[in-house]
Amino acid sequence: MNARFPIFIDLTDNNCTIIGGGDYAAACADLLLSFGAKVTVISPLINDRLAELETEKRIRYIPRKFFRGDCANAYLCIAATDSETVNIAVSVECKSRGIPVNVKAPTAYGTFRLPAAILHEDVTVAAYSDDSRALVNLKAGWEEELPAKWQEAKAKAQS
Repeated sequence: MNARFPIFIDLTDNNCTIIGGGDYAAACADLLLSFGAKVTVISPLINDRLAELETEKRIRYIPRKFFRGDCANAYLCIAATDSETVNIAVSVECKSRGIPVNVKAPTAYGTFRLPAAILHEDVTVAAYSDDSRALVNLKAGWEEELPAKWQEAKAKAQS
């Protein structure tokens, strides 16, 4: 794997478009929402988690297939379908418009990767690895340890 440069951007109230309605799309929606994004999901069908988010009015759901132009107003886009052809089409559109795009598969068509991330107070901790199972374990450890470590770091900074 090539090393990836981490960058933190403000998603608050920015339009993020997800093409696809499965588990990957739902995980992406949850992550983007946790950072304050406005999320639109475009897919003929959505899973239970996305349906729940739509019922709660936390996402906007457009029940149809992807059409060219769907990413035009996106701050960033996620191509999360099970069709590599559709995902590549989303990638091509985004790249032509200068819109960052994450692609479920084939991942090489994306311009960024989504991290495992946690938020605590004003701290964001994020990491990325191709070994997603190990990353899940790492994130669980952070979630358990970060509050105490952050309080300790703040106390040291004040002394």
